[in-house]
Amino acid sequence: MYCKIIGGLLFLVLSPAAAMAASTIDLSSATIVTDSPSPVVAKAAVMLQEELAERSGITLPIAKSAPADGVVIRLGTSADISDVEVPQKPESYAVAVHKGEVCLVGHDARGALYAAGRLIRLATYRPGVLTLKLDQPIVSSPDVPIRAHQLAYRNTANTYDAWTVGMYEQYIRDLIIFGCNGVELISNLDANAKDGPVMTETMRSRNVALSELIRSYGIDVWVWSPVMAIEGEDVTTPEGTAKALALRRTFLENYPAIDHLFIPGGDDGDTPAEHLMPFLEKLSVVLKEIHPNAKIWVSNQTFTLEENDYFFDYLASNSPDWLAGLVYGPWIKMGWEEMRERTPTRYPIRRYPDINHTVRCQYPIPNWDPAFAHTIGREPVMPMPKMQSHIYHRYLNVSDGFGTYSDGIHDDLNKQVWNVLGWDPQADMDAALEEYGKVWFGVDLAKDVAEGLRGLEANWSGPILENTAIPRTLALWEKIAKRVPGFDKNWRAQMYLFRARFDANVQAEARAQKGYEAQALAALADASQTGVSQAIENARAALAQADRPAAPALRSGLEALGPLMLESIGYQLSVEPPYLARNSERGAMLDWLDQPLNNRPWLEQRFEAILALPNQADQLAQIDTILNWEDPGPGGFYDDLGTIGKYSHVISQRSWEEDPSGNHTSRVAFPNYKADAKTIAKQTGQTEKDDLAFKEEVARVAGAHTGRQELRGSWQTQITTLYGTPLKMRYEGLDPKAQYRLKVTYAGRFRPSMTLTLNDEFGIHGPVAQPAPIWPVSYHVPQAATRGGTLDVEWNLVDGRGCMVSEVWLIKSDDAAP
Repeated sequence: MYCKIIGGLLFLVLSPAAAMAASTIDLSSATIVTDSPSPVVAKAAVMLQEELAERSGITLPIAKSAPADGVVIRLGTSADISDVEVPQKPESYAVAVHKGEVCLVGHDARGALYAAGRLIRLATYRPGVLTLKLDQPIVSSPDVPIRAHQLAYRNTANTYDAWTVGMYEQYIRDLIIFGCNGVELISNLDANAKDGPVMTETMRSRNVALSELIRSYGIDVWVWSPVMAIEGEDVTTPEGTAKALALRRTFLENYPAIDHLFIPGGDDGDTPAEHLMPFLEKLSVVLKEIHPNAKIWVSNQTFTLEENDYFFDYLASNSPDWLAGLVYGPWIKMGWEEMRERTPTRYPIRRYPDINHTVRCQYPIPNWDPAFAHTIGREPVMPMPKMQSHIYHRYLNVSDGFGTYSDGIHDDLNKQVWNVLGWDPQADMDAALEEYGKVWFGVDLAKDVAEGLRGLEANWSGPILENTAIPRTLALWEKIAKRVPGFDKNWRAQMYLFRARFDANVQAEARAQKGYEAQALAALADASQTGVSQAIENARAALAQADRPAAPALRSGLEALGPLMLESIGYQLSVEPPYLARNSERGAMLDWLDQPLNNRPWLEQRFEAILALPNQADQLAQIDTILNWEDPGPGGFYDDLGTIGKYSHVISQRSWEEDPSGNHTSRVAFPNYKADAKTIAKQTGQTEKDDLAFKEEVARVAGAHTGRQELRGSWQTQITTLYGTPLKMRYEGLDPKAQYRLKVTYAGRFRPSMTLTLNDEFGIHGPVAQPAPIWPVSYHVPQAATRGGTLDVEWNLVDGRGCMVSEVWLIKSDDAAP
């Protein structure tokens, strides 16, 4: 027996007799044998027994010694099974047939756990059937040391807060099977906090139970705990610091196990960096007293530029031993490369990737049709294997592992993609998708499930009305649903079928509502003949066709899946009973079925304004504005910034592949705009405040727009740039002798103040805030700016989170007046 390197992986090459492992081994009467003293190995044996039984109906006995005859699955560490070689690296394992036994051997107890998980992925199971075909022994080691996921018991989650401890245990096992080695909990400093209507106990008591459960599997317990995120907490004074430390001592004493304490610098938390770091040094002393081996990690999320300077100077000057490493999370005002360059090499950097949001997030979905952005929500069912794989590989060389940000199981596949790549970044993702399909749908559906998951990702690529993947993906998932065993209990099957139906429903509604708007505009075009009132009445009737579902069967099918998903996994698909989601953005996809996919709310609001005008000439002029909204006139240009195919003049400093987070380039943004009748009625006359994350914006909240203004579709998309990156456009082929006007719609949730400059020379306006209410503004373009036949347009941020622009017209006109 000897070891050999093949294709970057270490494989165990055995004697000719052992090579017979390539034949199929019947495990249906096997015995799981382990005499390891490790409780984690004992836990692995039970996990293996129960997971194989769940899939085959066969419960294998567990014994400390091998029976006189029959197949043996021997499980243990290198110390227990010394004649099978395993790499001398933490968490490594071997799966091999040796001396007639199936051997699952870990370098350590965790390695044995992952070996058991690998057998679950390798075995073939059907009711009454349990076999293994091992073409060659497998020896494997993880690529990165941190492979964790956030599974927070809190109201924000769209499923976790409805779970029992048993449901948590099952899901933790699901993650371990594919290589997860840590779970991150979210603490609450109030021991009695119970912030959601579906919770059965306080956050503290559940977290205490979960930390003990996680430790029983031998994987790491991470706890996320912000500072100055609760009202009244202040660590900028000695008195406030003492009080904050005492509060944390109590919660740390309650937890039976903590391996890592992660303190976000913001989102949540509002501690100035110059006070946060000294406080954490004091907290580290308390932590070591209670959990001697625990480590502190910190992120610089939402730090100002000045705070970042202080932060990195502090690390370089003080080199604190109490700090284990840094965390790169959402809303950090620098790219990965700068973060790594400014961080002393002694400190690892853990990723904190947002794998569960689609918009208003760290990694927005690229090339996304607004119809999806405005209906499917911020936390939809979102298997994204291709996108997540790219993000993983893009920053692999500057990171040291990950703990993903998740608030539900809608990103279940994304978690497993990160697990697989964290173990082996060169893993065959198609093969991994098939393994995922086999483990949770059965061997006969593995290939179909893999194709269906890729199809759901393809559904979101490009203009929705041109997407031919959507009907094919729906047909495939309908076929899978009919064949999957126990569909009523298989939440993954229900979840992916729901997404396929939802996509198809959005496509049907987008197609139908585009037609309704065309009919409404045609009615308005006849206003001079029919009269304004009649034209508007006819237009309203055309738009009102959207009150009836465009695809009633699809809608009914979606609504029918809701109770099944609530029962099987606690999925909260609506804010209404019985689901009780925290808000409509938290996976409540049923609440977006009536979201308009045309300009109906804006048009109906404009109709009221038009009918209030005193004379027909003014009314017809306003109707003409509606009918010709996007028309820049002869020789002009119109860009709808953010709508696919309609912003060709925007300059991208970097491609999505280079900068998927959009830290250094333009990216598409969408506001949180809900236009159902109930929301419109509720918000009319109220002050709408942005969901603020940056302390620089707090002072501007008082200036937020008061009242409800309905948004055109073109105002529901923006191009944005972050952290001072300029937003640029470029026009070529202009008439050097012509006069031009620039008309701009400033809209977006950041409500920034910006300057506008042409050709790096002509200052068009100084700091200007977003108008309230939103309406296009026009600017004279000096003829000298276009005399060369080109025009470079640039917005720079003065105040706010980032530049935002919704529409731009470049209008050729002899009249330079706005």
